[in-house]
Amino acid sequence: MNIMETIQLTIPNMKSSHCQMTVTNSVKAIGGTVKSVSPTNAEIELNNGLTKDAVVQAIQKAGYNVVN
Repeated sequence: MNIMETIQLTIPNMKSSHCQMTVTNSVKAIGGTVKSVSPTNAEIELNNGLTKDAVVQAIQKAGYNVVN
């Protein structure tokens, strides 16, 4: 049985819809699911063994800082 974890991240420089789409696409590219996104926050479901560290690295690689 695969238990999925949901994490909340604060991404302070993700203000516009373009920024939110960029972050969403970076998470999807590594197999994550973005459940919700709003200016400065994202709720992400970790699928198939994906880790929080991997998600944070993908978002940082896209050019955004993650506070938590």
